[in-house]
Amino acid sequence: MSDSTDIITIRAPKSLKEHLEKTSKKNQLSLNTLINQILSKKMHWDEQLTKLGWMPFDPFTVRKILNYLTEEEITEVSKLSHQKVIKGIKFIYGDTSLQNIADFIDAWLSDANMVFRHTGGSESHKFLVHHELGKNWSIFTNKVVTGFVKELGYQLTDLSEKEDSYSFTISK
Repeated sequence: MSDSTDIITIRAPKSLKEHLEKTSKKNQLSLNTLINQILSKKMHWDEQLTKLGWMPFDPFTVRKILNYLTEEEITEVSKLSHQKVIKGIKFIYGDTSLQNIADFIDAWLSDANMVFRHTGGSESHKFLVHHELGKNWSIFTNKVVTGFVKELGYQLTDLSEKEDSYSFTISK
């Protein structure tokens, strides 16, 4: 069941309005839908990440740092990260249902501007992610996912780690 809606009026600089109109046209969305998406992302994702202390990094920096780490060091860092992910899911969604985990991963990948495909439904969710961060990013991410998925009592299968992609399936 969706929330009821209210009408609001905002004042914005003309240049911002024009930019929003161009963006909505380019993405084949109504201006209303685009603004709702922007506001929803800001309120439900960006604001929460700030409260959790998460920060964005440019891909070049991440790749450079990870290239200096051994797989053992990546494993150690991933253990710390998977705890942060569990905390984030609970903080943002309230519980760690399979759907909330999938929604969190969707938002995380979208926010990081990753090219990905997510398929699945109530019983399982498959993610295939393309990136340009190198094999160590694939290893790191799959280790983070493995850690939090297993700790939360779900199954993880179909793990793949390549130079420019990784994939996994989460199920009950």
